[in-house]
Amino acid sequence: MNSRGIPQICDVKPLLDRRFLLGEGPGYDERTDSVFWVDIKTGSLFLWNHKARNLREIQTGQYLGAAVPQKSGGYLVAMTTGIYQMDDWGLTFICRPGELWDNLRINDAKCDPAGRFWFGTTGLFENAPEGSLFRLDPDGSCHRMLSGPKTSNGLAWSLDGTIMYYIDSPQNGVDAFDYDLESGIISDRHRIISFPDQIPDGMTIDREGKLWVALWGSSKVVRCDPETGSIIGEIIVPSVNTSSCCFVGKNLDILVITTSGEGFDDPMAGCVYYAEPGIQGTPTRIFGG
Repeated sequence: MNSRGIPQICDVKPLLDRRFLLGEGPGYDERTDSVFWVDIKTGSLFLWNHKARNLREIQTGQYLGAAVPQKSGGYLVAMTTGIYQMDDWGLTFICRPGELWDNLRINDAKCDPAGRFWFGTTGLFENAPEGSLFRLDPDGSCHRMLSGPKTSNGLAWSLDGTIMYYIDSPQNGVDAFDYDLESGIISDRHRIISFPDQIPDGMTIDREGKLWVALWGSSKVVRCDPETGSIIGEIIVPSVNTSSCCFVGKNLDILVITTSGEGFDDPMAGCVYYAEPGIQGTPTRIFGG
């Protein structure tokens, strides 16, 4: 327990002996029993099969903000020039929001329980315009759902699918929307968790309905109660910039944590870590249901 009375949940270990420039967007592909994540700056999708001890790297040649498994096979990937389907035969273009021409790129993304792909944009440069939050439906239609985010990041949905949790990192908190799972419409945005002196990045939700938030620049992942807004536990990570987290494994009882190694000489910066918190998470949703 730290000086603020927050219990430390468990220790972490490196998943493998390799650093990444800007690790982000971890997930679990149950079809292949593989952990996946992206390195945004190198434009690579990584697939790690722990049983086979095999790491596969797929390079795209662009910034790669996020990837999710898709029902039809392969992955849906969010790149600098738009959204593509990625499979063993290459890339197939799906859509490109017009604002990607305006010094913006796609950042974090995730699928809702109905298989819709939600993705946000952020600036490529410091003085870039504000971004947006989009929803891509399985039928290929793309909708701008929110305008104004500066650094669109973490997404998660409540266990019953009626609440969408959202992080715009410079706003220093987690917001909640009422969520209509049938239509994908969001409404009534309100703040539920505040981090006055910290920068929230990616997040996930466990089977008890608690949120796990990676705090950029703080060397930790915190477990939060979305009903009270309180921090109820934390995991200390030996890398300053923790970027995201996700539950993986056949029992969804292993928490994988990505970090950034950009700008650090520390040999632990940029590692992907894993922890066993004694809590089960929720599945990685796939595009198309």
